[in-house]
Amino acid sequence: MKLPLLPCLAFAAVLALPAAAREPGAHVHGAGKLDVAVDGKTLTLNLEAPLDSLLGFEHLPRDAQQKAAVRAMAERLNRAAELFVPTPAAACKPSAVKLASPVLDAAQQGAGDGHADLDGEFVFRCDQPLALRAIDVRLFAAFPNLRRLDVAVVTGGGQAAARLTPQQTRISW
Repeated sequence: MKLPLLPCLAFAAVLALPAAAREPGAHVHGAGKLDVAVDGKTLTLNLEAPLDSLLGFEHLPRDAQQKAAVRAMAERLNRAAELFVPTPAAACKPSAVKLASPVLDAAQQGAGDGHADLDGEFVFRCDQPLALRAIDVRLFAAFPNLRRLDVAVVTGGGQAAARLTPQQTRISW
C-alpha cells in the first residue's frame, strides 16, 4: 500500500527524532536533522543544523576569520555531490542548493545573536530513481563539530529512519 507523500514524511520525521528534539525551540549542538524525500526522479534532502555544528559558533561573524569560516561553510554546502552520495546506479546529479541562515543573509546583519541554525535544501535529479536505495552522508567529514544526524526518508515504496554518526554515515532503505 502506498501512502501519500506528505503524511509519510511527517510521520517518518516524528519517528526519527527523539522527544526533546520535537519540543519547540529545541536546539542541540552537534546534532542535526535530515529529511529525505524521493518523488519520481527528484531526490530532495532538507538539512537543519545549529550553526555551532557547522561553524563552531552561532553568532554573526565578528572578525575576518569568522567571515572566512562562513564563506567556507557555504562553499562546502554548495558542493552537494561531495556531501551526499546517492546509490551510484541511480545516476543522481545535483540540480539545486538553497541555504538559509542569519550568517548568510546580509539583510539580517542586525539580527539577534542567539542560537542560530542553518537550513539547507539539496535537490538531485536521478535518471534511474528505482535504483536509489541509499545515501552516503559525508557531512561529518566536512563538519567535525557535527556528531549526529537524525534522518527520516520517504519514498514511493515506504519510509525509513536512522541516526547517523561519524561512524555510521549511510542511510539505506
